[in-house]
Amino acid sequence: MSQRISVRVPATSANLGCLFDCAGLALALYLDLHVTPRADALVTVGYRGLNPDRIPTDETNLIARTISETLRGWNTPRGFDLEIDNQIPVGVGLGSSAAAIVGSLAVCGWLADRPLPDEELLRLAARREGHPDNVAAAWEGGFTISARHGDDIIAYSCPVSDTLQFVVVVPDYALPTEKARAVLPAEYSSADAVHNLQRAAMVVAQFFSGKASFRPWFFDDRMHQPYRAHLVPGLAEALSFSHPNLLGTCLSGAGPSVLALVNGNAEGVARGIQDALAGREITTQAYTLRADNRGAKGWTRPCCD
Repeated sequence: MSQRISVRVPATSANLGCLFDCAGLALALYLDLHVTPRADALVTVGYRGLNPDRIPTDETNLIARTISETLRGWNTPRGFDLEIDNQIPVGVGLGSSAAAIVGSLAVCGWLADRPLPDEELLRLAARREGHPDNVAAAWEGGFTISARHGDDIIAYSCPVSDTLQFVVVVPDYALPTEKARAVLPAEYSSADAVHNLQRAAMVVAQFFSGKASFRPWFFDDRMHQPYRAHLVPGLAEALSFSHPNLLGTCLSGAGPSVLALVNGNAEGVARGIQDALAGREITTQAYTLRADNRGAKGWTRPCCD
């Protein structure tokens, strides 16, 4: 085993409107983990990056805790120095917790000299995250669909065309996933289920065909966005914003970030969505990103620094 392990994990946007709990998209913002094994049992955590006020640097840190608990479960406990470099906004629907969990499990594979097969890593990650869409996209990269069958997670991914850009508008507040899930209904009408199924099939067909001929109504959702709108002031206005280069708009994950697919003039689309949220006195930051088609699986490497 190398003396130092480095893992890179992309941000992810799940749900994509009509694909609630079914799909995710890897984006070119990254969580970089650098782990150096120690001879003793001590664990240290250093953090550089966004939202440092939301990231503990003690034993409660999600990454440090996941590594330690996993290694103990494998009967290979050990100390380590953890350095975190993070570009992913935390708690805003861009898969920060999924990136942390996926990166932690990849690190464990190297520390314990036990590289995990895809299926096992996804199973362990989804168990910790609670659902598979973000963790599958973070590991596989590109556009990824995933499904749970018993305790197994099945995922398929495809690369995303370079002709697509993704505008992400991030409000200046966090929204816990648990709070966003708590407002969802226990049952849906057959009409709403069919509505989402039809659009989900369209979105999947376009990504896997590589054509990327999206239409804004493909992303229209009836399963989660209408129920979460009151938690994200300005969301209704943002989703109704139109622009000639806009191919689709949706809540990113559980929110509050908003994701837009564009084929040009990303700056104009970003301004329009930001103006919609600003009308509700929400301060935002906009990113224009490409998809990440490598995923953590393609970025992970041992190194000898």
